Amino acid sequence: MKTLLVVFILGMTCGAVSAAGGSSATACVYKYAGDVQLLEPGAAAWHSLKSSVPLREGTRIRTGAGATCEVLAGDGTFINLYENSETVMETLRFDADTREYGFNFIKGRILWLAAKIKRKASRFEVRTPSAVCAVRGTDFSIAVSSAASDIGLFEGQLDIQSNGRETVLSAGSEAMAGPDSEVTVSPRFSALMKAEKRRYLKLKKYAENIRSKMAARDGFIDEFLQNRQKKLQDLEIRRLGKLNKRK
Repeated sequence: MKTLLVVFILGMTCGAVSAAGGSSATACVYKYAGDVQLLEPGAAAWHSLKSSVPLREGTRIRTGAGATCEVLAGDGTFINLYENSETVMETLRFDADTREYGFNFIKGRILWLAAKIKRKASRFEVRTPSAVCAVRGTDFSIAVSSAASDIGLFEGQLDIQSNGRETVLSAGSEAMAGPDSEVTVSPRFSALMKAEKRRYLKLKKYAENIRSKMAARDGFIDEFLQNRQKKLQDLEIRRLGKLNKRK
């Protein structure tokens, strides 16, 4: 079954969200629906999410049938995992001078909206079974199967490394990177990528709204997680109260 990864870079520059005055959490699960599971670094077993949680390097996320999961990073990068998808947060580092993100996309369909930022050093890579995509301020989509990576670029420029070779992809074109073949490029999108671009344009407005909130409030992710935890605790208190009334 073909799996799909989608990564996009928003056109706005993220200036107000910084490590100096921003959130201490590098990334978090923002929202989710259905069966979403995490495998924490060093853990022996997966566990199902019960609430939004902070994420750290090495965390693996997977979604079940009909499930979705949204991830928000401290620089405003937004990630949406669709059903039957799995990825690893291999590197999550963000401070006043540096952003270093590295993701290993394993299977499924995933949408990335990676924020443009002004940093002395910025490295943002998405690794698939057959290619490594270096984000260079671009909007792009990748469909990954066990045999190939199908990459569609919406804006900007993208560097694709596969089989020891580097291919520069231009906006409006699509590339196929196979495990034992060269990267082939088409000057137009397939029906799959056209559909993904439509999804992206809808999700982009949603992500931009979140980023506006982040820019307006320092510590947005920490505050968000605290509010979610409080809501979870309040629900548990009400549940216990109902149980006590029945006794």
